[in-house]
Amino acid sequence: MPIGSVPHDDPDAPNIRMNPFAVIVIMLTFLAFMFIMFSISYTFGHVIPTLCMIESPAAKAYMPVQARDGDAPPPYTGDDEDQTTDPELLLVQNQPLTSSIRATLKHLREKGGFWSRFRGLSVFLVWTFTRSLITNIVASPFTMSPGTYPYAFAFAAVVAETMLARLHLTWVHIVISDPSPKPWYKRVPPWRTWKRIAPSVFLLAVCTQLTFTLPLLLTGTFGSFKRLRSDPNYEPGTGDLYISGSQAFFAYLVFLFLFVACTIPALVTMVRVAASMLPEEDETIVEFDRSFQGRTTPEILGGQGKIGIKEAWKSFPRASRVRLLKLMAKVAGISVLAWAAFVVVMVVETRVLLGDSVGQFMRAIHGGGR
Repeated sequence: MPIGSVPHDDPDAPNIRMNPFAVIVIMLTFLAFMFIMFSISYTFGHVIPTLCMIESPAAKAYMPVQARDGDAPPPYTGDDEDQTTDPELLLVQNQPLTSSIRATLKHLREKGGFWSRFRGLSVFLVWTFTRSLITNIVASPFTMSPGTYPYAFAFAAVVAETMLARLHLTWVHIVISDPSPKPWYKRVPPWRTWKRIAPSVFLLAVCTQLTFTLPLLLTGTFGSFKRLRSDPNYEPGTGDLYISGSQAFFAYLVFLFLFVACTIPALVTMVRVAASMLPEEDETIVEFDRSFQGRTTPEILGGQGKIGIKEAWKSFPRASRVRLLKLMAKVAGISVLAWAAFVVVMVVETRVLLGDSVGQFMRAIHGGGR
């Protein structure tokens, strides 16, 4: 088949030629945007929030009044007992690094150049692939029954993530610590650590599946979605379209509520439990209180060497929770803007480069997708 031609299901239909250069440019643009979206998802959606979850509250420090300039932080205005009686000193409060995406990215570059924003990517890809493989294997016996598949897939995902708890622990350690000469597979902790991290990973997996599955299950129990699933003769009309839109909006609200109230606390808990198990020889790249305000005791002193699930969430102060929510809201905004830019660029580029062949190109993509 000639380069740039569009295949047809009809063997007698003539091949329609398109400019191969235009098709290549469009495909390269698509791949570039996919890389950008993955970068946003990984760096802004995984790496930076993880650092935010372990960063200790801003430290207080005294500084001479004369040393303060226009760019210095304002004097601390907390309780009276926190104020110094020395009129020549001011108590200032350092701003957390992760309160600014730009400052965090700059800090990551200082720790390892541009690619430091992808720290932990190797183990992340291995974890993602292995998780998908285990999930499909566990869920495969239930795929014959469409009604049970969502439950089976959710159960299988929980099983897979819990089994791979050590890999998740390794990823957290690599993300939060200084670069190490060791390859990631040599930083995987021994098997005996699985039972120490597995409960928090199990909790996170359950909350994640509830967040994604429950809204779909709820909207499928009433209205047009239920009839579409149960009645093969049902033909929805215009009114049903509005009802379906309302149901979809309801599902989004349920998802948003569960994400904030369930998934985020579970994720914070898991990350902080994992951070409490960071080996002593590894240093974190942000300020981190290993003692969790005295809640943990090192193994060398007879303690567990990690924080419990309840204490992990309680030790995450309210100011840090607000900072994390603000960060995730920023990431959501960046993602929406990036997708909007992607759509605009692809539409304009396709229209300019292909002209009247846009429809043929779309049919070719649709046929390849099938």
